[in-house]
Amino acid sequence: MMERKSAALGNGTTISYLERPGGTEPLVLLHGLTDSAKTYEPLAGRIDERFRVHALDFRGHGLSDKPDSLYDTDAYADDVRHFIREVIGAPVLLEGHSLGGAVSVQVGATAPELVTGLVLEDPPLYFVNDLNEVYRALFEGIVVMATTLQDGSQSPDDWFEVMANAPDPYSGKPGIETMGEARIRLRLESIGQMKPKALRDAIDGSLQWDTDLVLGNIQSPVTLLWGDPAIGAVMTAAEVESASSILERCRAIQAAEVGHLIHDQAPEVWLDAINGWQV
Repeated sequence: MMERKSAALGNGTTISYLERPGGTEPLVLLHGLTDSAKTYEPLAGRIDERFRVHALDFRGHGLSDKPDSLYDTDAYADDVRHFIREVIGAPVLLEGHSLGGAVSVQVGATAPELVTGLVLEDPPLYFVNDLNEVYRALFEGIVVMATTLQDGSQSPDDWFEVMANAPDPYSGKPGIETMGEARIRLRLESIGQMKPKALRDAIDGSLQWDTDLVLGNIQSPVTLLWGDPAIGAVMTAAEVESASSILERCRAIQAAEVGHLIHDQAPEVWLDAINGWQV
């Protein structure tokens, strides 16, 4: 069972998070763009008991503050650095999915003393610099969803019907088959809580960075999880090879037959990376 808590950070942001008490080794989980900490709840009971688990809602997401300032990687990383220093007070194993992976890299590069290691789940290390048309259209649609859910012009049930019947852009199967009702409902909840500006800023390029330069500053060991680009993973084999050549200590693991959502679609691979972690 995870407990809902919040922390008013020294940078002025209040971050909401889920915590699984117990354990001696701190583990911080960072979700993807448009998601929330609740994406990790189904896995919390299967994470090794040696870990004390913290799953954060990013600013602009979940129940955390939603300021009107720019939503870029620096702002997200600043919150995480403050959280580790002020709430945990010790170096952490930092796991990040998608946006969370990019933020994890920024934290590891700028504050190596705060991390014991990084587990990066299909992070958009190069993707954010060249957003493809499939994801651009998806993000534009999610901006509309978030806006209409929050102004009341569309209900969660209205959007559930759309998501349940919309074909997956890679498999062509309807969403109800690829995601299932529970996951669609959870996604609608997180989208309804997300500040649309957070996604609009990302579409407009706020997350772009000099990837190789930042990767070169990582000192900690890294586990890089990636899926199949043919079904939605954002990292390609060439990008994995490039990142692995720059990172001094990198173990790359491909999850077969899954796309971007490895912790959802291949939980055993994800759990093995976390539970088997050794510095």
